[in-house]
Formats: sequence, C-alpha cells, structure tokens
Amino acid sequence: MFKLIITAIIQSAFLAVAQFFMKVGMDKVVDYSMSWAFFRSFLNWQLGLSLLLYIIAMVIYMFMLKSYSLSLVYPLTSISYIFTILLAMFLLGETVPVIRWMGVLFVMLGVGMIAR
Repeated sequence: MFKLIITAIIQSAFLAVAQFFMKVGMDKVVDYSMSWAFFRSFLNWQLGLSLLLYIIAMVIYMFMLKSYSLSLVYPLTSISYIFTILLAMFLLGETVPVIRWMGVLFVMLGVGMIAR
C-alpha cells in the first residue's frame, strides 16, 4: 500500500505540473478567430510540455491500474488537487479562499478513508 501511495503522489505531481503549464500555455493563445494566428498560437512550448507531462502521468496511472483496483487508484489521483492549488498560489499568484481549501480537505479525508 505504501508503494501505491508514493506512486500516486508522483503521478499527481506530474499531473499538477502539467495542469500548471497548460494554464500558462493557454494564456498565450490568442482570442478565438478562424485564422492561422489563432491555430499557430497553440504551438507554444508550455502546451507541448504540458502534453508530455500528461502522457507521463497517464503511463504511471496505467502502471498503477495494472497492480491495483480502479476503485482504489482513481480516488488517490485527487492528491493532484493539493499540488495544483499550491502551484496556482505560489507561481500564478492566485488567491485561494478558505472554502476552497475546505473542499480539498474533505476530498482528502475521503481519499484517506478509501485508502484505509
């Protein structure tokens, strides 16, 4: 079980960093229009890195599913909520209200119950 939790933390970290880079990359996409500039704006390194990190996270997830049940593995991926919120706070300067932290706390309590 310890191995699964460590693997889930690593997978969640990849997932959270992928989400961070997707946000940064999407901020560089120009407003929607049927033009080459719009479609070309999707070709930035942040979105490319995001895609790579998502693929790595998915491969780790597949290895987790090979060894453990879906009903155990899937809830553990919600650990990424914590990492994502922390990245948004510290790297994007977003403010996170207490009510959102409470929601994440409840999710983590549920994950703890499932993991037991």
